[in-house]
Amino acid sequence: MIARRLLDELQQLNREEKLEVIQYLNDELSDDIDKYVEGRRIFKIMPRFTCSDDGAAMKRVLEEDRAQHD
Repeated sequence: MIARRLLDELQQLNREEKLEVIQYLNDELSDDIDKYVEGRRIFKIMPRFTCSDDGAAMKRVLEEDRAQHD
């Protein structure tokens, strides 16, 4: 079980920091993809360069937000 303290800290992060955490976890899991097998099912992680339209829109919003604050 994930420590409650960690979850509390994650909730306090801003959107950009949360996306960095997601990217970090994606990189960690992508490196070990061959190790994650349950029965005969393999859980695959999509490559970094693909995303949904919502994800692309969020990236644009974050970039615009960053440009406004720089």
